[in-house]
Amino acid sequence: MLRFFRSPKHITIVVILLIGILTWLQALDYPEKAVSGKYGTFIFNALSGWLTNMPEVQVALGLVLFLLAAVLLIFVNARLHFIDKFSYVPVLCYVLLIGGAPETHLLSPELFATVILIAGFILLVGSFESEELSYSFFYVPAMISFATFFYQYMYVYMLVVWFIIAFWRPGYWREWVFSILGFALPMFFAFSWFFLVDDDVTRIIDFFGEIFHIQRETLALSQSSVVFFTFSIALTGATFWYALLYVGSKKTIVRTGYRILILIAVLTTGMVFLVPDTFPQAWYILAFPLSLTISCYLATARSMRWATIVLGALLAGVVVGQVLAVN
Repeated sequence: MLRFFRSPKHITIVVILLIGILTWLQALDYPEKAVSGKYGTFIFNALSGWLTNMPEVQVALGLVLFLLAAVLLIFVNARLHFIDKFSYVPVLCYVLLIGGAPETHLLSPELFATVILIAGFILLVGSFESEELSYSFFYVPAMISFATFFYQYMYVYMLVVWFIIAFWRPGYWREWVFSILGFALPMFFAFSWFFLVDDDVTRIIDFFGEIFHIQRETLALSQSSVVFFTFSIALTGATFWYALLYVGSKKTIVRTGYRILILIAVLTTGMVFLVPDTFPQAWYILAFPLSLTISCYLATARSMRWATIVLGALLAGVVVGQVLAVN
C-alpha cells in the first residue's frame, strides 16, 4: 500500500484526491452546517451571505479549497526539496489529517487563509538563499493582508515574514520596507473603497479595529474531533524527531524551510490558546506543517514495515474519526 502512495504516477494523486472527496461525502449529503464564519471578515462574509440559501454549494466550495490546499503541497516539496524524490505523500497526509475531522468539513475563512498561506510559503522559499533583493517580501505580505479580508487573524503570520528577514536576511533592510508596504497596500485600497462607499470615517475605523480585536471564547469540540486531533498530534510527535534528524542532514534551504514550518505550527497553536474557538477550523493551517512532518517519515524511512504501520494507523484514525462523527 505504501509503495503505491510513494509512486510518482499520476494515478496516485487521482486516488488521493478521491480519498479526500470520500471523506467529505457526509458533509455533502447533509450540509446542515455549511459555513463556519465566526472569524470571517468582509470578503468572506459577503461570499457566505451570497451563498446563504445554497448550503450544498458552500460545502462544495470548501471541498475545492481543501483539495487545492492539498495539491499545493506538491509545489512546496518541489521548491523546498523536503523529500528528495518527487512524491505525493505530503498530499496524502494532508488529505488524511483533514479527512479524519468531519467537524472541519464546511466552508470557513481559515480555508481561504490556508490556501493563501501555502502559496505565500512557496514564494518565500526562493528567497532563503538568494543573494539579491527579493520582491517576495512585498508580494507575500500583500497576500497575507488580502487574506485578512477573509480570516480575521491572518495578520499573525506576518511574524513569519519578519522572522525570515531578521534571522536570514539581516543585511537587506529594504525588505523590511517592502514587507510593511506590501501589508499596508491592500489595507489602503480597502480603506479607500469603504470611504467611497460609506464616508462615515468612524464606522470605517471601527470596522478595521474589529480585525485586530482579540475575542476569547470557550472551545467546544465533539468527542470524535478530540479523539482524532489527539491521535494526529501524537503521531506527528512520534515522527518529529525523525524529521529533525532527516532535515539536519540536508541543505540550508531545507533546514530553513522546516524551521519556518515549525514557526507556523507554533504561531497557529499559540493563536488557538489565545482564541480557543478558532479551533477546529485552524486545523487546516496546523495540518500544513504536520502533514509534511509525517510525510517525511512515510516517504523516506528505510523500514517499509514501520512506515506502513504508521500509514495504517493514520488511515485507521480517519475511519474512527468518521465513524464517531456519524454516531
